[in-house]
This record gives sequence, C-alpha cells and structure tokens, in this order.
Amino acid sequence: MDFIQWALPLVDVDETDFAHPDYLRLMPIKAAAKGGAGGMNFEYGDVYVAGGFHKAADYALNAPELMSFVPTLLDVADDRGVDAVRDGLAEFPEIKEFISLEPRPVVLKLPPVPADMVMSEKGEAVPLLDRMRDDPNSAVCAQLGFRLTTVVPFDAIEVIDTSDHKRVFVL
Repeated sequence: MDFIQWALPLVDVDETDFAHPDYLRLMPIKAAAKGGAGGMNFEYGDVYVAGGFHKAADYALNAPELMSFVPTLLDVADDRGVDAVRDGLAEFPEIKEFISLEPRPVVLKLPPVPADMVMSEKGEAVPLLDRMRDDPNSAVCAQLGFRLTTVVPFDAIEVIDTSDHKRVFVL
C-alpha cells in the first residue's frame, strides 16, 4: 500500500476523465489507495471468502490484489515515460522480489463455516444464507463472496494449487 500510495500520484488520472487510456487500469488502484471500500465490496484489513471454488480460484489468479496493482502501475509509468515509478521500486525491495517470482495461485479451502460466522462483503447480514442451509454447495452460494467474522484454525484449512485454473468468472 505504501508503494501504491507513493506511485499513484505520479501517473494519476482524473476520476472524471473517462476517455483517458489509463482510466480503467488506474481506477481500481485509486480505490485501493483510498481504502478499498468506495464503490467496491470490501475493505482492506478483513478476511474475505468466496462461496465456491471457481470464484476463489479466479480471485487467486490476481492475488494478492495489492501486489497485482504494482505491475499495472509500472506498465502505466513505462508507457508514459515516468521513470521515477520504476526507479522508486528500489525503495521497496520486498515488492520488487515478490513481483519477480513465478505466480503460484492457491485456494485455501475452509471447513464448513456456520452462516452466523460470515457477513456480506459490505459487512451486513446475509439473510439468503438462512434459505440455503440445506444446500451450501448451491450455484447461488458459489457466486457469493463473504466477510469472515471468525478465526479458522490453520490445521483445518486445505491448500489447493490452482496454477492450472482457467478463469470462469469475470472479476
């Protein structure tokens, strides 16, 4: 987040300049720099889970999200000839090392979590879950995302390599 908040002003686009060629690439990054919730379904600092494997695997292809924004910022800066962004990455050696690694997306499969231990991504109750108690594997549940409100013991989590996953949903 420190790198994003430092680099974004160097390549920023006005929020009302819809015709700018970098508008769509930078708006999610701009929202993240503001804390993530503005117009989005999450806030940084909480744990979010997907209702189904395919949705989780799709998210894993872009995870961790803040890190996925770094190459975008670098690309925009390179396209514009703003060398300061790439040069500034030297002040963030952990990020530089991380983005040089080969991606290894994984899904963390949780054990069944009681409905009262999740909220909507916006932090609200999820009344729909009461009607799905008999079928938590339903197609409807698979499309939803949730905010986890409990701690899941690490030994109860299964790690699934999703390197070969092909995107099913558009995020």
